[in-house]
Amino acid sequence: MRRFDQATKSGEIFLSPPKPSSSNFLARFAAQDSVYARVYAVVREIPRGKVATYGQIAKIVDRCTARMVGYAMAALRGRTDIPWQRVINSKGEISTRSRGDGALRQRKLLEKEGIRFDPRGRVNLRKVRWAKSKASFYRKPPMEKDLSGREEN
Repeated sequence: MRRFDQATKSGEIFLSPPKPSSSNFLARFAAQDSVYARVYAVVREIPRGKVATYGQIAKIVDRCTARMVGYAMAALRGRTDIPWQRVINSKGEISTRSRGDGALRQRKLLEKEGIRFDPRGRVNLRKVRWAKSKASFYRKPPMEKDLSGREEN
């Protein structure tokens, strides 16, 4: 059986944790899980008819890389409320999968949402890129005044 460190570097995703091989294993596994939860929370916000890139999601999620976003999307199984199809690469293309028909399914789902592809299989990111950034995603609502004239948040 491969060690967890070797498997995660090669891109394999474990659905249940293997036996720990180091003292900080559980902390690393829990951190990965919380990063995935943050990735999923951001991806749920992408509206129908818009797309975001792996790197764009990574910039919004703290302590995350585009590759980690890809791993989080690959870890989704079966039916899910997370619109995984709306996450594409920085060229505006659907990233290829190592197996299965995921890329074709992703394209069909995006086309159903009104996303158009050019002959090279790319979308026009200037038109369909989701406009959220880290600053706008976590922006606090504007201050409101209560009846006494004090500002509240």
